[in-house]
Amino acid sequence: MREVNRSLVLALVKEGGPVSRASIARSTTLAKPTVSAIVDELIADGLVRELGPGSTAVSGGRPPILLEFNARSQLVVGAHIGARRTTVAIGDAAGEEIARREFPTPTALAAASGPGGTAGPGGTAGPGGSVGPGGSVGPGGSAGPGSSQALTGVAPADALRMVAAEARAAIQSTALPTARLAAVGAVLPGLTDFHTGVCLLAPNLGWRDVPVRDILAAELGAPVYVHNAGQAAAVAENLEGAGGRVGDLALLYAGTGLSAGVLSDGRVFHGVGGTAGEIGHNAVPGNEEPCNCGKVGCLETMASGPAIVRAVRRALAAGEPSSLAELGTFDARDVTAAARAGDTVATAAIAEIGAHLGLAASWLINAYNPAVVIVGGGLAPIGDLLLDPLRAAVARHALAPALRGVEIRASMLGPDAEVRGAVLLALQHSETYYRVVFRA
Repeated sequence: MREVNRSLVLALVKEGGPVSRASIARSTTLAKPTVSAIVDELIADGLVRELGPGSTAVSGGRPPILLEFNARSQLVVGAHIGARRTTVAIGDAAGEEIARREFPTPTALAAASGPGGTAGPGGTAGPGGSVGPGGSVGPGGSAGPGSSQALTGVAPADALRMVAAEARAAIQSTALPTARLAAVGAVLPGLTDFHTGVCLLAPNLGWRDVPVRDILAAELGAPVYVHNAGQAAAVAENLEGAGGRVGDLALLYAGTGLSAGVLSDGRVFHGVGGTAGEIGHNAVPGNEEPCNCGKVGCLETMASGPAIVRAVRRALAAGEPSSLAELGTFDARDVTAAARAGDTVATAAIAEIGAHLGLAASWLINAYNPAVVIVGGGLAPIGDLLLDPLRAAVARHALAPALRGVEIRASMLGPDAEVRGAVLLALQHSETYYRVVFRA
């Protein structure tokens, strides 16, 4: 109960300040001595500070001492380790970003087995680079600091130490002491176990059973909370983006892979093993495409960035004319540009993948009955070319009672959703967050 009372008082100072002890007591119905004791404790911890006397009370008594939240009293790290790029953001105790660093993701993949950024006639892709005829890696398989490609052949533990080093450098750039670091949120593109902090499988990084929490905690000296990208993006979109703070939300995270983040009553739904939301690895009957997870027939192989490239390749192999045939190598961004220019093959490929994403969205709607479904991840910027066939597929496949009142929206936060989610997920576990309302 004392933790709850402390959270109540801290939330009132944080959200309603400057505020007096007396007004806190009135708002919470807590006894004045209880409020005074909690405030003194918060001041001692550096979370709250006194501003001085406010205006004189109407009764003519002594003016109250006003209190405000000290946003720089604690820091959090949010790290999004993406398939190609890693972003580390430093947030203060109010969630305001005060520093950021970005760099190529260090992955354990060999140079010829990357996540599928662009494809040549062989249909497979290297680590964000290009693939020539027959599937061999072209120039740029590994990457330097100025590149957008992933760094290949890096052991997971070494990669995480690089992330920690960037986090320390970002904190140092704020001129605030590292001792103020309260929590770290780590977000990855794969299966994660929130309870143990282990990355169970991230095919696009080449990671399996990596103790992310333990490695980063040892490096940074703070608690670490590990989530997948879909969960983090769902949290960020709900609190700061397209979600509008609804209680029940599902985010379809479509990019290099496919996953989902589900919020129930405003909280992340993890499942018993922490892997809830891996909708991309549901098998589709008749689909024989091999998946990076090691299985065959996963929905991810039909509804992702690489799937768009494969759909175009199939059309080109069948002799359909397209401006993309002149490029040799291309990715989903090139397909999108061609579709916007009126290329019918590109438009059809995007519509095909949109319909498959609509199938995935219908599963989420039927299973979880959310108020809002958000389409996020790297494919979201495609816009209506993708969303119109997605919505049409949802209308075909979702149960009418489950679909009633559901809104399907595009991400508002774009590429910042994951790192903002990482910061927010770290915040909720720190002392300064109102954990009674929001806890993963």
